[in-house]
Amino acid sequence: MPWTSALDYKLAVMRYRHLSGFISLVRDRDSGRVFADPVTGQPCIDYTISAFDAANTLEGVIALAKICYITGATEIRAFLAGTEPFLRDGASVPTPAQVNDAAAAEMDLGVTDPAFEAWLASLRQAGNSPPHTAYISAHQMGTCRMSAAPDQGVVDDRGRVWGTKGLYVADASVFPSASGVNPMITNMAIADWIARELVREMGRE
Repeated sequence: MPWTSALDYKLAVMRYRHLSGFISLVRDRDSGRVFADPVTGQPCIDYTISAFDAANTLEGVIALAKICYITGATEIRAFLAGTEPFLRDGASVPTPAQVNDAAAAEMDLGVTDPAFEAWLASLRQAGNSPPHTAYISAHQMGTCRMSAAPDQGVVDDRGRVWGTKGLYVADASVFPSASGVNPMITNMAIADWIARELVREMGRE
């Protein structure tokens, strides 16, 4: 969380059992590069999120904040450097008692609440450009892509590595490209398909 003070952190930890966490997950449009270290030959990764992809991610954060507000959150924290939490009751640092009693009778103005709109504007102003905003990568896919020909990928449509007998790949790395959504069901289906072909091949041998 963005650091404000020791007191703010301790009070936030006391409310931890009331916390729900959400992430803004996007499929990036722009890429980085992988290259060999000129001295060691080890692979090096060079990636900085582009302005386009950072803007998409920020829109996800804004949308999540709106969902939290509409569903009754009394405090919303966006993990963006230099931003303050949104407090529905307007207190600068709420105590646990204030959080429990916060705004029960307040009319819900939705995303048209002027205070909330001002807070969203402050998020946009703060932005989410690196290195101040942390980014993580999830569900890596496509590093051993499935292809119709050896010069287009690593494995064929049965998961067999081109030019290497007896070697199969059966995970998310055989995706031809990133799916853009959680890949669990697709992963299971591909693994089942490749496993069945492996069983058939072993039976023939």
